[in-house]
Amino acid sequence: MSDLEIIEDLYPELRFWFVDVPDKHYHGHIEGTDVYINCNQSNDDWIRTSLHEVVHYTYDRCNLSDGRSIATLRSEKWAVCESRRAFKRLFDY
Repeated sequence: MSDLEIIEDLYPELRFWFVDVPDKHYHGHIEGTDVYINCNQSNDDWIRTSLHEVVHYTYDRCNLSDGRSIATLRSEKWAVCESRRAFKRLFDY
């Protein structure tokens, strides 16, 4: 079982999709229960992005589309920190 499949099994309510976005700064995003991951990134980035978006799904209930909003910046920071903890919990043996 791949690492991404492990995450998919942990969150069966989410659907994970690969999208081809030729922008090295785009990693992924979530819309409702659909998680979009840039297939042009590395496998490690897919896992980290998936966990990051899972954190948004689990904890965020507001519109985070304004990248300059304090609420968005705080939410992004939280998602980064929490997804790092989740990555260590799942994959650091």
